[in-house]
Amino acid sequence: MNGELCPHEELAVGWAMHSLEPDEESVVRDHLPTCATCQRTVRSTQEVLAGIGGAVRQEQPPPRLRARLMEQIEHIPQDLPAQHRPRHAAPTPLRPQHRRRTGRVLLAAAAALAVLAGGGYLGVRVNQLSSEVTAAQSRSNDLAKALSLAADPSTNRAVLRTGSGDEVAVVLSSSASGAVLPLNLKPNDSGHVYVVWGASTKAPVALAMFDVRAGSTDPQLLAWSADAHKHTTFAVSLESGRQLPASPSQVLAGGQVAPA
Repeated sequence: MNGELCPHEELAVGWAMHSLEPDEESVVRDHLPTCATCQRTVRSTQEVLAGIGGAVRQEQPPPRLRARLMEQIEHIPQDLPAQHRPRHAAPTPLRPQHRRRTGRVLLAAAAALAVLAGGGYLGVRVNQLSSEVTAAQSRSNDLAKALSLAADPSTNRAVLRTGSGDEVAVVLSSSASGAVLPLNLKPNDSGHVYVVWGASTKAPVALAMFDVRAGSTDPQLLAWSADAHKHTTFAVSLESGRQLPASPSQVLAGGQVAPA
């Protein structure tokens, strides 16, 4: 089929879920080896089911709720097997409308069973995954902005060095945004935070905070302002707490903006 739509694709979902009627199974069994589209559908459905099974903690659902679900499933209309049909009745073909209805019922039952199997944890896990995705997207957007700032030739760059001359970070500054590139700063814990200071004035001015994660040297976007960009000398310190302090406890490194 080479990626085209296939009229048997919904049956392929049921095949992967082991929930087809015997006559439907026969159709898919003959059709599946020749259809790449349905083969992909089967694989995708199996991966989703495996993900659901691995993402939730298995709990026994309340007996009353399980009984209600099973009662609903038992009332789903099903075709009689051929050996139980009246001899004078011709086999009833599976109409497209009935097939779509069967697919919807199967998917609804599968979703209900997944919720039951998870004991409510599935919804919690979905929310957690959604939050993780949102956080990852936010980090990706910040990284893209920081890289764009670094690539801009008009950006001010200040290499921060320790007293012994070791380079530990680079501060990137423009009138609209700022970023820091940690080179040799140790990862900080949740009780401490790195602070960028503007050191062009008589008293250092706390400009922004940032964290350093283990193994990461990615540039990090800073909360910046036009006033912060006016500084041509910067410093960095590691401070207790999660707020900008009035003065640095100990300056780790400092440096001036490189001449254009």
